[in-house]
Amino acid sequence: MTRPSFKTAIAAGALVSAALLATPGVAGADTLTGWIGPTLPVNGNALLHQSTIINSPNLIAQSKVWTVTGADVAPGGLGVRARLFKSGALCQAVDYRYNVKIAAEMQVGTTAECGTGWYNSHGFVAAWNGTSSYKEFVTFPTDPLYFEVPASPSARAQVPESITIESGVNGSGQSFGSGAGVESDADLPDLVAAIGTNGEIGYIKKTELGGPASSPEQALASNTGVRTVSLYDQDGHTVIGEFTVS
Repeated sequence: MTRPSFKTAIAAGALVSAALLATPGVAGADTLTGWIGPTLPVNGNALLHQSTIINSPNLIAQSKVWTVTGADVAPGGLGVRARLFKSGALCQAVDYRYNVKIAAEMQVGTTAECGTGWYNSHGFVAAWNGTSSYKEFVTFPTDPLYFEVPASPSARAQVPESITIESGVNGSGQSFGSGAGVESDADLPDLVAAIGTNGEIGYIKKTELGGPASSPEQALASNTGVRTVSLYDQDGHTVIGEFTVS
């Protein structure tokens, strides 16, 4: 079985999924990593960052940032948020997590899955500039990795392997489409394709995905619990379900 490229998986997810359904014994345990991305120094530290996708024993999308020299960073100086996509639809989004102790690296991973299919990891990292704000960097997306969900009664486990993501502009002037592969949240469509808690395919508002904290103090005091946002039809008004950001 030939693994499709990242762009092919997004643009032709339905075709890929249909081919896989006809292929018995699909894909074994595997781990894929994206390119390691370097940064210019931030507050005196050059950084590296990377995304990883793992399909066994559990499906996990990870994003990681670390200092090139192994130098430690003060609490709240490093932030990471992970995102898991299934054929271009957001399956799980993890809010920024920050190092609570002095550390040279920070890594965050997802915990959800949305049924059998092709997945990839694509997140963001941030570093405090020492004076006024966090500098944010996008991790290079991984190639897609196939995951076959074990028997499960959950609604999300029953999400069809073939997903069609529509894109365009609705009657209210809002853009809608996939959020996979963007270089920043500013590049996201107004409505980002996502998979709801009950397996519905819809869209969440990009403003609901949040961003870096305003300071290390706020970062360390931020609430890291699960929050629920509305899942919309492409009209941006009709609520068809819920999506949780963890």
